[in-house]
Amino acid sequence: MQKIAYRLGEYKITENEHGDLLWETHIGLGSLKIGKCFINGDILFIKPSDSIGPGFLKGEFLDHLNKLPEWEKTKYYCASYKIYECQSLRREPLFEGAKSWLQGETILRKNELIQKEANKAALKSVKVDTKKHISHKLQRYEIIEKNNGHFFWKSYGGLGSLKKGRGYIEGNILFLEPGETELSNYRKKEFRQQLNRLPGWVKTKYFCASYTIYYSKTGAVCRNLGEGKAVNITGIKNINVNNKSFGARENTKPIISSTIIAKDKITTFIKFFIIAAILILRLLFGCFKMIYKAIRVFIGKWV
Repeated sequence: MQKIAYRLGEYKITENEHGDLLWETHIGLGSLKIGKCFINGDILFIKPSDSIGPGFLKGEFLDHLNKLPEWEKTKYYCASYKIYECQSLRREPLFEGAKSWLQGETILRKNELIQKEANKAALKSVKVDTKKHISHKLQRYEIIEKNNGHFFWKSYGGLGSLKKGRGYIEGNILFLEPGETELSNYRKKEFRQQLNRLPGWVKTKYFCASYTIYYSKTGAVCRNLGEGKAVNITGIKNINVNNKSFGARENTKPIISSTIIAKDKITTFIKFFIIAAILILRLLFGCFKMIYKAIRVFIGKWV
């Protein structure tokens, strides 16, 4: 098998005779950034650059790219991410934007058997699915699996609040989408005690809570990868995402209307104001309590 080159936005993806994937991109002044990449599920992960070499001028490089076939082996690609091992206590991610800790990326590419075995074990541990949901512990997160196959996450947000969001499985990685903060009566100790009583998460070997995913075909940012995607307990993929049409060389940032931005800002301000008000009231109550005790002690000395 000879080397095969593909076009992915402004990346050149090369697959060598051993099946290894490399990427190149132009960085100006006739230079190229070069690095490795790997596939997990339907996502191509681009690792940080490990070398810089001489290359074409910008126009020549783009002309060369346009002659290559499009990358179609994965529906998505990701160049900014932090992947953690579910069962590890280490807080450093295995992959992140500036550093790579794990060299055996083939573990992620050849994980289907591992995932199937984990899913079989999980099915055996669940007797009959009569509950509305099953909760699992994943480090500081509570992962909630609904009986319809959808996943949600929850974590302590501080100051009497919880963070909640959706999750989805791609390959052997559980992705946690950005969540929203909600007021709650839970204290940190209570939340941890409840979390420690839950069974551990075993459906995937890795999880990712910080990432940016793009469509391979258009280069547009994919903000709702989990929307319309039914993830059942055996991890079978059923993707239904509405693509947006963007040029590969155009600005691929998502287009957000001013109305949505204004609503988000107002919602964030209201949540911040409520949390700040609760904190101020608690402080005032504590001060009044101390003043009341001091007055009682002072009166007791003179009576």
